Amino acid sequence: MKFLATKRKYLDSAVRRLEGGLTTLAKAAEDTKVLSADLAIKNEEIAEKKVIVEALIADITQKSEIASKKQKEATEKKAYLAVKSIEINEKKEEANKDMEAAAPALLAAKAALQNVKAAQITEIKALANPPEMIKTVCQITFQFYLKDGKNDDWGNVKLRMLGDMKLLDNLKSYDITTCTRDQAARAKKII
Repeated sequence: MKFLATKRKYLDSAVRRLEGGLTTLAKAAEDTKVLSADLAIKNEEIAEKKVIVEALIADITQKSEIASKKQKEATEKKAYLAVKSIEINEKKEEANKDMEAAAPALLAAKAALQNVKAAQITEIKALANPPEMIKTVCQITFQFYLKDGKNDDWGNVKLRMLGDMKLLDNLKSYDITTCTRDQAARAKKII
Protein backbone atom coordinates (compact mmCIF):
# COMPACT_ATOMS: atom_id res chain seq x y z
CA MET A 1 0.00 0.00 0.00
CA LYS A 2 2.82 2.17 0.51
CA PHE A 3 3.44 1.89 -3.15
CA LEU A 4 -0.09 3.08 -3.90
CA ALA A 5 0.17 5.94 -1.46
CA THR A 6 3.41 7.07 -3.07
CA LYS A 7 1.84 6.76 -6.52
CA ARG A 8 -1.24 8.63 -5.32
CA LYS A 9 0.90 11.48 -3.98
CA TYR A 10 2.82 11.51 -7.20
CA LEU A 11 -0.37 11.61 -9.29
CA ASP A 12 -1.98 14.26 -7.04
CA SER A 13 1.14 16.34 -7.44
CA ALA A 14 1.01 15.84 -11.23
CA VAL A 15 -2.70 16.81 -11.26
CA ARG A 16 -1.96 19.99 -9.29
CA ARG A 17 0.85 20.81 -11.67
CA LEU A 18 -1.39 20.17 -14.66
CA GLU A 19 -4.20 22.23 -13.09
CA GLY A 20 -1.68 25.04 -12.43
CA GLY A 21 -0.44 24.75 -16.01
CA LEU A 22 -4.03 24.81 -17.31
CA THR A 23 -4.78 27.85 -15.16
CA THR A 24 -1.64 29.50 -16.47
CA LEU A 25 -2.62 28.59 -20.05
CA ALA A 26 -6.14 29.91 -19.53
CA LYS A 27 -4.74 33.15 -18.09
CA ALA A 28 -2.25 33.33 -20.98
CA ALA A 29 -5.12 32.76 -23.47
CA GLU A 30 -7.14 35.52 -21.78
CA ASP A 31 -4.11 37.84 -21.75
CA THR A 32 -3.45 36.95 -25.41
CA LYS A 33 -7.06 37.85 -26.26
CA VAL A 34 -6.69 41.24 -24.50
CA LEU A 35 -3.29 41.82 -26.13
CA SER A 36 -4.71 40.80 -29.53
CA ALA A 37 -7.51 43.35 -29.10
CA ASP A 38 -4.95 45.99 -28.09
CA LEU A 39 -2.78 44.95 -31.04
CA ALA A 40 -5.72 45.32 -33.43
CA ILE A 41 -6.38 48.84 -32.09
CA LYS A 42 -2.68 49.69 -32.33
CA ASN A 43 -2.56 48.29 -35.88
CA GLU A 44 -5.50 50.54 -36.83
CA GLU A 45 -3.71 53.54 -35.30
CA ILE A 46 -0.51 52.55 -37.10
CA ALA A 47 -2.41 52.20 -40.38
CA GLU A 48 -3.92 55.69 -39.90
CA LYS A 49 -0.55 57.14 -39.00
CA LYS A 50 1.05 55.32 -41.95
CA VAL A 51 -1.40 57.03 -44.31
CA ILE A 52 -0.58 60.40 -42.72
CA VAL A 53 3.16 59.72 -42.90
CA GLU A 54 2.90 58.61 -46.54
CA ALA A 55 0.97 61.82 -47.33
CA LEU A 56 3.66 63.84 -45.53
CA ILE A 57 6.40 62.01 -47.42
CA ALA A 58 4.60 62.67 -50.72
CA ASP A 59 4.17 66.34 -49.77
CA ILE A 60 7.81 66.64 -48.71
CA THR A 61 8.94 64.93 -51.92
CA GLN A 62 6.82 67.27 -54.01
CA LYS A 63 8.06 70.33 -52.13
CA SER A 64 11.65 69.07 -52.41
CA GLU A 65 11.22 68.76 -56.18
CA ILE A 66 9.77 72.28 -56.34
CA ALA A 67 12.60 73.59 -54.15
CA SER A 68 15.15 71.83 -56.37
CA LYS A 69 13.60 73.37 -59.48
CA LYS A 70 13.55 76.82 -57.86
CA GLN A 71 17.14 76.39 -56.71
CA LYS A 72 18.15 75.39 -60.24
CA GLU A 73 16.27 78.39 -61.66
CA ALA A 74 17.89 80.65 -59.07
CA THR A 75 21.33 79.29 -59.94
CA GLU A 76 20.67 79.82 -63.66
CA LYS A 77 19.31 83.31 -62.99
CA LYS A 78 22.33 84.09 -60.81
CA ALA A 79 24.66 83.00 -63.62
CA TYR A 80 22.64 85.03 -66.13
CA LEU A 81 22.72 88.08 -63.88
CA ALA A 82 26.47 87.67 -63.35
CA VAL A 83 26.97 87.74 -67.13
CA LYS A 84 24.62 90.73 -67.46
CA SER A 85 26.42 92.48 -64.62
CA ILE A 86 29.70 92.10 -66.48
CA GLU A 87 28.07 93.41 -69.66
CA ILE A 88 26.55 96.34 -67.76
CA ASN A 89 29.90 97.19 -66.18
CA GLU A 90 31.58 97.07 -69.58
CA LYS A 91 28.89 99.34 -71.05
CA LYS A 92 29.14 101.61 -68.03
CA GLU A 93 32.90 101.90 -68.53
CA GLU A 94 32.32 102.58 -72.21
CA ALA A 95 29.69 105.21 -71.37
CA ASN A 96 32.02 106.81 -68.83
CA LYS A 97 34.75 107.00 -71.49
CA ASP A 98 32.23 108.53 -73.90
CA MET A 99 31.17 111.01 -71.22
CA GLU A 100 34.81 111.92 -70.53
CA ALA A 101 35.38 112.40 -74.25
CA ALA A 102 32.21 114.48 -74.57
CA ALA A 103 32.86 116.55 -71.44
CA PRO A 104 34.86 119.30 -73.17
CA ALA A 105 32.19 119.66 -75.87
CA LEU A 106 29.48 119.69 -73.20
CA LEU A 107 31.29 122.40 -71.24
CA ALA A 108 31.75 124.42 -74.44
CA ALA A 109 28.05 124.02 -75.27
CA LYS A 110 27.03 125.15 -71.77
CA ALA A 111 29.34 128.16 -72.04
CA ALA A 112 27.94 129.03 -75.48
CA LEU A 113 24.39 128.66 -74.13
CA GLN A 114 25.12 131.45 -71.66
CA ASN A 115 25.53 133.79 -74.65
CA VAL A 116 22.18 132.88 -76.26
CA LYS A 117 19.44 135.46 -75.83
CA ALA A 118 15.67 134.87 -75.87
CA ALA A 119 15.39 137.18 -78.89
CA GLN A 120 17.71 134.90 -80.84
CA ILE A 121 15.47 131.89 -80.13
CA THR A 122 12.45 133.94 -81.27
CA GLU A 123 14.35 134.84 -84.46
CA ILE A 124 15.13 131.16 -85.15
CA LYS A 125 11.49 130.24 -84.48
CA ALA A 126 10.36 132.82 -87.04
CA LEU A 127 12.38 131.15 -89.83
CA ALA A 128 10.14 129.15 -92.17
CA ASN A 129 13.07 127.23 -93.62
CA PRO A 130 16.24 127.82 -91.58
CA PRO A 131 19.75 126.97 -92.80
CA GLU A 132 20.50 123.26 -92.53
CA MET A 133 23.04 123.72 -89.70
CA ILE A 134 20.51 125.59 -87.51
CA LYS A 135 17.80 123.03 -88.29
CA THR A 136 20.16 120.14 -87.41
CA VAL A 137 21.22 121.72 -84.09
CA CYS A 138 17.58 122.37 -83.18
CA GLN A 139 16.52 118.82 -84.11
CA ILE A 140 19.33 117.30 -82.02
CA THR A 141 18.43 119.57 -79.09
CA PHE A 142 14.78 118.57 -79.58
CA GLN A 143 15.74 114.88 -79.12
CA PHE A 144 17.35 115.61 -75.74
CA TYR A 145 14.83 118.24 -74.63
CA LEU A 146 11.72 116.09 -75.10
CA LYS A 147 11.57 112.44 -74.05
CA ASP A 148 9.21 111.61 -76.92
CA GLY A 149 10.97 113.61 -79.62
CA LYS A 150 10.30 111.11 -82.40
CA ASN A 151 8.65 113.58 -84.76
CA ASP A 152 11.46 116.06 -85.33
CA ASP A 153 10.21 117.82 -88.44
CA TRP A 154 10.80 121.57 -88.36
CA GLY A 155 7.14 122.48 -87.67
CA ASN A 156 6.99 120.17 -84.64
CA VAL A 157 10.38 121.43 -83.34
CA LYS A 158 9.14 125.04 -83.61
CA LEU A 159 5.84 124.27 -81.91
CA ARG A 160 6.94 121.96 -79.10
CA MET A 161 10.46 123.15 -78.27
CA LEU A 162 11.05 126.66 -79.60
CA GLY A 163 7.52 127.62 -78.49
CA ASP A 164 8.36 126.78 -74.86
CA MET A 165 8.70 130.08 -72.99
CA LYS A 166 11.09 128.47 -70.48
CA LEU A 167 13.28 126.85 -73.14
CA LEU A 168 16.38 128.90 -72.41
CA ASP A 169 16.17 128.39 -68.62
CA ASN A 170 15.44 124.70 -69.08
CA LEU A 171 18.41 124.25 -71.41
CA LYS A 172 20.73 126.04 -68.99
CA SER A 173 19.66 123.76 -66.14
CA TYR A 174 19.44 120.59 -68.26
CA ASP A 175 21.10 117.55 -66.67
CA ILE A 176 22.58 115.44 -69.47
CA THR A 177 22.71 112.37 -67.21
CA THR A 178 18.90 112.14 -67.44
CA CYS A 179 19.19 111.47 -71.16
CA THR A 180 17.89 108.05 -72.18
CA ARG A 181 19.62 105.66 -74.55
CA ASP A 182 16.69 106.09 -76.97
CA GLN A 183 17.14 109.88 -77.00
CA ALA A 184 20.87 109.55 -77.65
CA ALA A 185 20.26 107.07 -80.48
CA ARG A 186 17.71 109.36 -82.15
CA ALA A 187 20.11 112.32 -81.83
CA LYS A 188 22.98 110.28 -83.34
CA LYS A 189 20.81 109.46 -86.37
CA ILE A 190 20.44 113.15 -87.10
CA ILE A 191 24.20 113.73 -86.98
